[in-house]
Amino acid sequence: MKVIIALDNIKFDDAFHLMVSLAPLVDGFKINHSFLEHTNMFQTYEGELFIDLKLFDTPNTICSVIENILERGATMTTISTFNNSEAFKCLHQYSEDIKLLGVTYLTSWSDKEQFEISREVNHNMWQRHINRISKVGFAGIVCSAHDIRDITSINPYLLRVCPGITFKSSNSGQVRTTSPKVAQELGADYVVIGRSVTQAHHPVETMEQIKKSLAFRLVSEKVN
Repeated sequence: MKVIIALDNIKFDDAFHLMVSLAPLVDGFKINHSFLEHTNMFQTYEGELFIDLKLFDTPNTICSVIENILERGATMTTISTFNNSEAFKCLHQYSEDIKLLGVTYLTSWSDKEQFEISREVNHNMWQRHINRISKVGFAGIVCSAHDIRDITSINPYLLRVCPGITFKSSNSGQVRTTSPKVAQELGADYVVIGRSVTQAHHPVETMEQIKKSLAFRLVSEKVN
C-alpha cells in the first residue's frame, strides 16, 4: 500500500518544508486548487503528484484542465462520476497519461447525506458509477476504506485510493475515517493522510510511526 500526504490549504513555506522532509518516507503528495501556482516545487520530485480537483464541468473545460495539470507534472487527478457521458468520452484520450480517479461519495459525507445526494443505497450507487468510468480507462476510484469490499465486488481492477485516514488524531475534517493499518487490511492501494501528519508536532516522526505500523503487518503475514 502506498502513502500520499495531503498538503491542501497549507502555507507555501510550510508545505515546502513538509515536502522536503517527508519525501523519503512517502509515495506522493496531494494538492488542490489552492496550491496550483506552486506546482513548480515538485519539478524534480519523482513520486506521485496527485492534483485533486474533483472536476465536474463541460467536456471541453474538463479536458482543458487536464492538459493544464499534465503540464504541471500531475500523475493522478480526480473526476466527479456525476459528469455526463460526453465528458468521460473526452477524458479517455488521457487515460494513459495520468491516473484518472473517479469521485462519487466523499468521506466527509454521512450515510444520510450520501442517500440524499445519490438517491441510491451504497452498493447500487457504486455499481452504477463504477460501470460508467470502467469503460473509459479510469485507473481507480476514491473511496472510504470501508467501501472497498463493495467496490472490489463490482470491479476488482480499480485502484482503491482512500482519504479519511487518521493516525492518533480525530482532527481530520472527515466523517468516515479509519487508520492506515485498517485501510491496509481492508485492501487500500493508496491512503491519503492529511492533518494527522501535517499538523503533528513532529511530522517526520509521526510518518515513521505510520510506516512501522504498516511494516509490522507485512512481517506478521510472512511469519504466518
